[in-house]
Amino acid sequence: THQFVSPMTSSSAPEKAQSETSSRRGTNKKHLLAFLFLILLLLTALSLHQQTTMTRSLLPSLSDSVVQQSLTGQSTFGEADLIIQRSFEQSYAHILPCKKSSWKAMDSRIAIDCMQQTRDHIMSQNITVPWWFQTLLRDILAGGGGVYAPWHHFYTTKPPFHFCTVGKVATTEWRKVFCKLNAQDCVDDSSSCRRNCSWKTTQKMPAKAPWAVFVRDPLERLLSGFLDKCYNPRTRKNQGHCEPNVVFNPKKPLMNAKNKTYANLLDSLDIEGQEKAMFGAYVDVLPLKWNVHFVPQAMFCDLHRNIDKYDFVGNMGKDFHFDLDRMANQFGGQLPEILNSTFGYKDHVMSGNHENTGKQGSGHAMHTPAKVARFYTARTVRRALEYLSIDYVMLGLQVPEWARQMLKEESSTI
Repeated sequence: THQFVSPMTSSSAPEKAQSETSSRRGTNKKHLLAFLFLILLLLTALSLHQQTTMTRSLLPSLSDSVVQQSLTGQSTFGEADLIIQRSFEQSYAHILPCKKSSWKAMDSRIAIDCMQQTRDHIMSQNITVPWWFQTLLRDILAGGGGVYAPWHHFYTTKPPFHFCTVGKVATTEWRKVFCKLNAQDCVDDSSSCRRNCSWKTTQKMPAKAPWAVFVRDPLERLLSGFLDKCYNPRTRKNQGHCEPNVVFNPKKPLMNAKNKTYANLLDSLDIEGQEKAMFGAYVDVLPLKWNVHFVPQAMFCDLHRNIDKYDFVGNMGKDFHFDLDRMANQFGGQLPEILNSTFGYKDHVMSGNHENTGKQGSGHAMHTPAKVARFYTARTVRRALEYLSIDYVMLGLQVPEWARQMLKEESSTI
């Protein structure tokens, strides 16, 4: 008896085997893709970890302010902090570490060489950074940049201490202070003294003399610089610090390609009542030529590397006079008397006045909310926070509440 085998049955065996093989291949392919995807995730995580580790090793204070707020999920972390963090990571986080320490260096060559290495590295590796960061590196390294100039380092032996002076952080007043402290060094009109005034003592400094510095809210400082260097037409013309001068103050020697003087774009412009537009326009174009009065404070005296080593750090904010009192008590000697004659801080401290209204005529008071609102817009705040993010991250400064509120109010109307 022959067993009948259906043609359908006989042909299905190889098809079934082929199907199972295809299924196994498909499963293996899925496993392989999943495995490759897992490897990609691990590599990405490792890369991010290495990048974070590198950034924090180069700039150890990073986790102490903006980034730490984001990691801990504090409720104060808002749009301003996001702008600062993003800008910092895209620009200043690329600053390379210094092989030699610039701390307590009596000249600025080490700091200059280190920053030049950063610029060379960015250019040779084709690293993408914001355009304003490119011009910042260019201008602070230029001969006339002023950031690394010796006049930002004052020192005295009566009492002994070093001082880093930052543009638009009461530099004029601090110059007066050190001229008084070093008065005996300039009893004659020698070449070492400028107008019978020495910001640097001619005496030998003690090896362990302490270091001090005052910093200021970056947004306040930016507006102060604009009001001092740009707002008044005569000041713009006489000082030439409202750069780029080709836009804000073209002078006769400044010629175009046709050997003709550039037109003064502001000559016939009535900016009365247009303060926000004028200030906004300046903030937009200032990185075309960075002026020393607007460069981030962290660049002066290599503060972004050394701020944690200073023996005294004061803030020219609402407690400015109390910080002056703290400084006077810490260093002693003739400093309290001279600080008071220059800043008039004692009356503020005795009355418990925590508003920095400044000494009459000094021009170094904090700007009132009304004045800030007269010049700043939410857009200008955002742009300024980008440029100056390093000051908030590395110097531990806080974004003022008026700026946060300005951003919040605009967001709520959109």
